[in-house]
Amino acid sequence: MRKDILVVDDNRMMLRFFTDLLTGEGHAVKTCQDGLAALNLLTAYAPDIIFVDLVLPHIAGDTLCRVIRTMPHLQRCYLAVVSAVVSEVDLDVDGIGVNARIAKGPAEQMRRHVLAAVADAGRPQPSLSAHQVMGPVATAGLPPHLRHLTRELLARNRHLETILESMAEAIVEVGAGRVVYANPAAVRLFARPLKTLLCASVGELFDARHANRIDRLMAPKAPGPSSVGETHPMELNGRQIVMRRFPVMGGADTVILLISDVTRQRELEHQLQHSRRLDAIGNLAGGIAHNFNNLLMGIQGNISILMQGKQAGDPGYAEMAGIERCVDSAAALTRQLLSFAKSGGHAMEPIDLNDVVERSAAMFARTRNEILVRRQLAAEGAVANVDALQIELALTDLYRNAWHAMPRGGTMTVSTAVVDLDDRFVQAHGRQAGRYLKIEVADTGDGMDAETVQRAFEPFFTTRAVGQGAGLGLASVFGIVDQHGGIVTVDSRVGIGSTFTIFLPALSQPSDLESTRPLKQSTRCDDPGQRLGTILVVDDEPYILDANKAMLDALGYDVLLANGGAAALDLFARHQDRIDLLILDLAMPEMGGEVVYERIKAVRPQARVILSSGYGVEGLAESLLKKGCDGFLQKPYTMGQLATQIKAVLGCPSTAAPQARG
Repeated sequence: MRKDILVVDDNRMMLRFFTDLLTGEGHAVKTCQDGLAALNLLTAYAPDIIFVDLVLPHIAGDTLCRVIRTMPHLQRCYLAVVSAVVSEVDLDVDGIGVNARIAKGPAEQMRRHVLAAVADAGRPQPSLSAHQVMGPVATAGLPPHLRHLTRELLARNRHLETILESMAEAIVEVGAGRVVYANPAAVRLFARPLKTLLCASVGELFDARHANRIDRLMAPKAPGPSSVGETHPMELNGRQIVMRRFPVMGGADTVILLISDVTRQRELEHQLQHSRRLDAIGNLAGGIAHNFNNLLMGIQGNISILMQGKQAGDPGYAEMAGIERCVDSAAALTRQLLSFAKSGGHAMEPIDLNDVVERSAAMFARTRNEILVRRQLAAEGAVANVDALQIELALTDLYRNAWHAMPRGGTMTVSTAVVDLDDRFVQAHGRQAGRYLKIEVADTGDGMDAETVQRAFEPFFTTRAVGQGAGLGLASVFGIVDQHGGIVTVDSRVGIGSTFTIFLPALSQPSDLESTRPLKQSTRCDDPGQRLGTILVVDDEPYILDANKAMLDALGYDVLLANGGAAALDLFARHQDRIDLLILDLAMPEMGGEVVYERIKAVRPQARVILSSGYGVEGLAESLLKKGCDGFLQKPYTMGQLATQIKAVLGCPSTAAPQARG
């Protein structure tokens, strides 16, 4: 019975042998010299039998067989492999659906085996098995050195195939403008079966908007690699990719495409850039807050002097009290800025965050009846080394943000959990992998678009109307969490709601930590009394020196003023025997407070020093406190706070603790 037969072999003599033999038997024969041509032909042709050589240009024989078996119209086609190395190749005959294997050899033997395969193709129950090679071992008649070379080349080929198949990068070979090879990573990345990848042009695989970039990449040019997407990645099925082109030596129309999925890398780079941007904004905010606190210090000092001896009802008292309240409000604003800028003061101790969340959420629920507040707390202890007041402030800001996002009411869910964060998650935030406590504040509010999410933690950025918010709430949350060595993220969708997630390093068990909380003492000076000693005030701002002198005079101290570090060292050298205490500014030009402190301590180790700064107690101030500095005053401070700190240092120097305002 006549059969339609396709023979695929790159050897012209072999094609002539098959054509003469099979047409002489009354069959219709078509031939192809490479796998690409065969695959193009088979898209619209369904032969009864296909003879395929294993070693073919463009598309390898085993790959061609595998693709053939995925084509619906070729499911019943009889498939036979004919190759000189058929016995040397570890061929998965069942996996690729081969019906017979024939070893190339003497013409008469091959004639007999080919006709046996043709006859077998017509039987209802084929009698031949692909597990048994028909014909002699292909290399049996070769000299020993050629047999060794053949096996070595095949082994090298298997080695390279294993590498290509296991690579995470997508590898695509393009010959004559068509895809002739794609590894599994490429199949996954393009999200289409191998049979549709093979024979496709590169341009067909990408969105039309990338056509110009693809054309430039694939255009003939000088030997050497080129790429697209290095600075602006291309998009493929929702992934960001970089594609590099490598011409194949000796193959004029063949190139290798190496396609890297850089989606995760770009996400990490974006997160890192965002973090650096917030750090830069934080440094700017901290500098503004520091300078603003210096100005407030001048105002507060003079108001404290003017209010001495006055009582409610006295002329001007109400006005001065109003100014002092404005100073307090401004100082609270700068504390929020300093929290964002990582320069606020914190008292760290082991705290069960479940208690903080429960207390803060319950208090918020009592004041917002239109909001349903749900609490889902971790069953196990959620202990972290934190400043409970600062964490409560951060949570309150998140609650308030959720409330503003739900003007028509809604549900806010606050939950805690103990989680393990891996390197992949924390590396973009500059943290260490390990166990963290997770606090989530989720709302069912209006949500935010992607642009708003990107700017959510920036200070002074707000979507609310003018006069309805300063835009510092979420910036303060970011700063507080960052100072605690934590991570804060936000996920939001317009019309669905937002979820803010805080991760704080967990403690395996509570430990005793040195307290750095301020002394809770009176903020008013009860009795200035007589002259109590000599204090050297060091600052680079004249109005702060004047304010301190006025307050210290009123408190009963003799005062020496030094404008800058160099002047302080000169005055101390001349008057050290009568100086009882230094009030030392940290941030000064030319010679900072740290240098002044260390030089004075080197001359007189028992010298008493209170640090003063518009920044918080973290960083340099905290370091000097640990070295033995006696106290800390954060500007702006009142005369009562100044008196309390001086009494703490001079009255009981061995036990005094640093005092930080707010």
